[in-house]
Amino acid sequence: MRKLAFYARLAMQNLFKNRLFYGPNLLACTLCAALFYIIRFLSYSDMVPQMRGAYYVSFMLELGTIVLAVVMLSILIYANGFIMKRRQKELGLYNILGMEKRQVAHVLILESLFLGLASVALGLGTGVLFSKLALMGLLRLLEFEIPLGFEVSVQGMAETALVMGAVFLLLILRNLWILHLSRPVDLLRSGNVGETEPRSRRFLAALGVLLLGAGYAIAVMIQNPLGAFLLFFVAVLLVIVGNYCLFTATSVVVLKALRKNRAFYYKPRHFTAVSGMIYRMKQNAKGMHNICILATMLLVTISTTVCMYAGSEESLRRMYPNEIFVGGHLQREEVLTEDFASLTAAYRQAVEEAGLSPDTLTGWLQLNFAAGRKEDGFTLSVETDLAMSVYNLDFMVLEDYNRLTGQSAVLARDEVLCYDPSGALQGDTLKIAGKSWRVKETLADYPIGSVSMNITTRDLFVVLADRQTLAEVDALQYDAYRGDSSSIVYAVTLNAGAGQEETRACLNALCRVWNERFPSHGYRTSCRAEASDDYYGMNGSFLFLGIFLGLAFLIATVLMIYYKQISEGYEDRQRFVILQKVGMSRREVRAAIRTQVLMVFFVPLLMAAVHMSFAFPMISRLLTLFSLNNVPLFLLCSLITFLVFGLAYVAVYLVTDRKYYQIVRL
Repeated sequence: MRKLAFYARLAMQNLFKNRLFYGPNLLACTLCAALFYIIRFLSYSDMVPQMRGAYYVSFMLELGTIVLAVVMLSILIYANGFIMKRRQKELGLYNILGMEKRQVAHVLILESLFLGLASVALGLGTGVLFSKLALMGLLRLLEFEIPLGFEVSVQGMAETALVMGAVFLLLILRNLWILHLSRPVDLLRSGNVGETEPRSRRFLAALGVLLLGAGYAIAVMIQNPLGAFLLFFVAVLLVIVGNYCLFTATSVVVLKALRKNRAFYYKPRHFTAVSGMIYRMKQNAKGMHNICILATMLLVTISTTVCMYAGSEESLRRMYPNEIFVGGHLQREEVLTEDFASLTAAYRQAVEEAGLSPDTLTGWLQLNFAAGRKEDGFTLSVETDLAMSVYNLDFMVLEDYNRLTGQSAVLARDEVLCYDPSGALQGDTLKIAGKSWRVKETLADYPIGSVSMNITTRDLFVVLADRQTLAEVDALQYDAYRGDSSSIVYAVTLNAGAGQEETRACLNALCRVWNERFPSHGYRTSCRAEASDDYYGMNGSFLFLGIFLGLAFLIATVLMIYYKQISEGYEDRQRFVILQKVGMSRREVRAAIRTQVLMVFFVPLLMAAVHMSFAFPMISRLLTLFSLNNVPLFLLCSLITFLVFGLAYVAVYLVTDRKYYQIVRL
């Protein structure tokens, strides 16, 4: 018992003595525990099943739990590794003074236990305190009524304690393994082991430039959204590896070039900074690379999710151009014989009986299907490369076009009118599966929008001469796709500007009309009012998850910057002490420190801005998969996110610069 009390007292003394290291670590652990509790609290909240798009909200919260746990583990492993590296000499001294590794292990276990208990207690307290605020924020994003009252999730607290306990157990095992492999003499000499001057690794620098160039080229050159989705992670991997190579090799080349520049190098502030950085560039480059990647991840995550949420209404209207759509499937023979005027009249009567105005009701025959774009036209063959050039072809007949537009256009059987917003046509001929039509006119607009919701967002709208031609096109795509083929539908849309309940009631009335007329035929529907709940739920939970992950990335970035600066401060202390003793003034020391910190500190932020700039075109195309094609909005969100993060980055710089100077000065 006395030994345990002695070990416990020694562990507490060590934590207090190393508070410069353990203080930020405790803060990071507390924030991680708080974030984890909040996201689990929300997962178990009774409000989630009642929210708009409850399925998407629940899915995002579960996904966020997994991602947050991985980020937490990375943060705490990094912080623990830094602290253990700084304490190697201390642990070696314990061995020299007579403590066995087993006894040192007891002290390390108790230190981790005390730190873990404190962080879990503080984290749960902070999480409980801010959980209601987080719930209110999520409800506000989803435009849901905020209830009164306060609740605590016991299961969320238990899971948070369990996860944090597992993480600290892993850290304890890692520390014990490091202690087991170490030798007391090596631990004592660890602070005196420096790096030799690194060689100029020009091959690695060239490789970094090539990899970065390849990643940037993919991001800029890929135009198709599906292609961008398929190659996004390839581009990310190339940029990460290239970024590491560039920081590792190019930084040494640049520093040596600065050293050769006599006008720049032979000044006290530049001489001290450049000479010290060259010999420490290997570890410096790794830290700068990690900070740069974390900063880029934060910028991409926040700007993308904010843009998606801000553009929700625009995306919803793009995906659902009409408040109500009913498309009843028809047999090919029925297309030629059915009286659709009487069907439209029945629809209008149903709308009136539902208490809405039928003035905006529109009906027309429609056929749409996917086709691959080739040099000589469109192909209906199922090939592996179609994902890179797939289009949605949307057809209507001339009689419907003239009725909807009030025009009196005339077409021969081999002629078509085309509306081509995606630039699919080449010349004045439309060719599909070997059959050709002459494009009589390219239209400036089209009476109806695409109702296919095709994620490629590439559409070609075609007006055919008559129903017979429509039936022939339907036969072409049926022969190619068979069981996966589309069918001709009689499409009806309505935009009455009513509330959600009235809109849903009207949709049900229209469906009843179709079932009475064609009881054996299927139909498909879309209702913007019904889709809005799921869509706002998805985008709102995306934004909430983005904010959570952004906070986690920010914690990791700040912690990494802080430990990097503190570590370099202790490594540079003896050098600056000697320089001050031989006549270097405090002002010169301060100037040298500022030069060194500025050169190292803001390069990752600059590179993160470069990465984000090149990723911008690819992310813009990925956003079109969510029917968001507002590039100015994404640009604005990216600039605001970078500005806010830049201000936080400068604040961290000011704090760490002051700490660095306090460490190295006499």
